[in-house]
This record gives sequence, structure tokens and C-alpha cells, in this order.
Amino acid sequence: MDEQQQAAEVRDARARRDDAVRVWARDNGYLVNDRGRIPAGIREAYELARPRAAE
Repeated sequence: MDEQQQAAEVRDARARRDDAVRVWARDNGYLVNDRGRIPAGIREAYELARPRAAE
């Protein structure tokens, strides 16, 4: 896999993660834009609300 393909995969993964954060935020009463940077406070709340994998 070349660097361009790797970069595209990273962008796709980031977009999927951001979409999940936005859906969660809206479902939990946060106001979040469809595009652009997601505020750190919303990201932190999302991470705290997610179930942790067994360590």
C-alpha cells in the first residue's frame, strides 16, 4: 500500500469516527455542526460515555 492509499484510509477512518461522535452528540442534546472541528468538550464527553473494552 502506498502513502496516498494509507492517507486516504486514515481520512476515511477519521470521518467515520467524527460521524459517530456527531450522532452521539445530537442524541445526547449537544449542538454540533455537520462539518468542521468537533469541540474538545464534546469529544471528551463521547469518550467518557463509551464503554471501555476489557483490559
